[in-house]
Amino acid sequence: MPPSRPRVPVPRPNFSKSRSNTGASTGVRPAPARVNGSALQKQTQWLARATDAERTGDSVEAELCRQYAEHWFRVSRGQD
Repeated sequence: MPPSRPRVPVPRPNFSKSRSNTGASTGVRPAPARVNGSALQKQTQWLARATDAERTGDSVEAELCRQYAEHWFRVSRGQD
C-alpha cells in the first residue's frame, strides 16, 4: 500500500462578498446625479434634459428624461 498524501482542501467560492456592479457589462446606466431643489425645479430640469436629448437625436434618453419629469410632477402634486 502506497503512503497516503495529506489532503489539500479545495478552495470554495466566497458568495458572501458583495459584488460591485459598475454597469459596464450589463448596459445599465448609473443613477442620475442628485439634484437639490423643489420637485417643480427638478421637473423643469428633467424637461430641459429631455429637450437637449431630443435635439441631439437620442429619443430613448429623451423619453427617460420625460419619465423622470413626470415623476417629479406627480411628487409635486402629492400623487406619488
